[in-house]
Amino acid sequence: MTKITPAPCATPRLRIAIYYSCMFGMVGIYQPFFPIWLASRGLTAAEIGLLLSAALFVRAAANPLIARYADTRPERKPLVCWLSFAGIVTAGAMLPAYGFWPVLLLTMVHVAVQGPVNPLGENLILLNLRVRNLDYGRLRAWGSAAFIATSMGFGAFLEGNSPDWMMYLFILSLGAIWLAALGLPGIHAAPARRERPPIRSLLSNSLFLIFLACAAMNMASHAVLTGFATLHWQAAGHSEGLIGFLWAVGVVSEIALFAWAKPLLNRIGIPGMLLLGAGAGVIRWTGTGATSDLWLLVPMQVLHGFTFGATHLAGMTLIQRHIAPGISASAQALYSSLGMGVALGLTMAASGWLYANLGGGAFWVMAALSAGSFVIALYIRHIWRDDLEIA
Repeated sequence: MTKITPAPCATPRLRIAIYYSCMFGMVGIYQPFFPIWLASRGLTAAEIGLLLSAALFVRAAANPLIARYADTRPERKPLVCWLSFAGIVTAGAMLPAYGFWPVLLLTMVHVAVQGPVNPLGENLILLNLRVRNLDYGRLRAWGSAAFIATSMGFGAFLEGNSPDWMMYLFILSLGAIWLAALGLPGIHAAPARRERPPIRSLLSNSLFLIFLACAAMNMASHAVLTGFATLHWQAAGHSEGLIGFLWAVGVVSEIALFAWAKPLLNRIGIPGMLLLGAGAGVIRWTGTGATSDLWLLVPMQVLHGFTFGATHLAGMTLIQRHIAPGISASAQALYSSLGMGVALGLTMAASGWLYANLGGGAFWVMAALSAGSFVIALYIRHIWRDDLEIA
């Protein structure tokens, strides 16, 4: 068993909460409104889908490589800080870009350095939770609250203003992440001695692969939402402020789920969370594809707390409870790269074509992905034991 030694820190909860607030405050600017900036740079819907897909593949390639290096180092915080700073520099280089190829190239460079920050930072936090007895859900809820504030606030601000403001505030938010990373409580985790590389050990475990497939299908079902919901709702006549409100509604339900995560996990376990997330996905994407009416979209967005939140909590809990600390960064990277990278990237590549040809009907294809995830989750529940040690 890997020995974990926490660095002295009087306010670990506050520092982690600030980091999550900065990280997901940035996501509240980037995720809903980056497609609008891309469209202002001359990209078509199909090109936006390809670019977002390529970004996910670059992240999927970069994350395991950097995580493997991180698992060989006793301290992971310095790597998080250096990559955060590189993210600021590479995002600044994107400002003058115009046209598909320049924007694509510069975005890929940025994603290669900024993409690993979230899984590495979250892995550092999970190690802190393990030794400091902190509640993941309640701390992660601060990030969701920040997402609401930035998505609604920036959505209202963007009305009548240039999409270039998206990039200006995005770069400022990256600076906030860097400063927050400098303040994270440190952890010394001596690398475990293993005969096989950690990634190979994880990929040879059938249960871990089945879990990845289940999580990946439901996470991939968010592709049309991520790439085209803002443009779809904009075309339906909704203002940027209302679109920011719709994104925020989803994250409010995420906060509620994270706040009650501990008792819910204790009651239904990891397999139950996977079933909850996938079942909600079938309902959410079916409804979202059927209507653009604001008040019918609101309850569909409320389901985000389950489609994303429940699935993500299942992943974080599995890594925290069932995987050795010495290979946890690699497990985190594989979950991020395969579960939320390759699968989402493949679906995102298709989503541009799906949206161009089916419009809102593209969401119904996402409902089918969630249905597949639900079937796999049923199998996981059948074979699951709480005392399983995956790696």
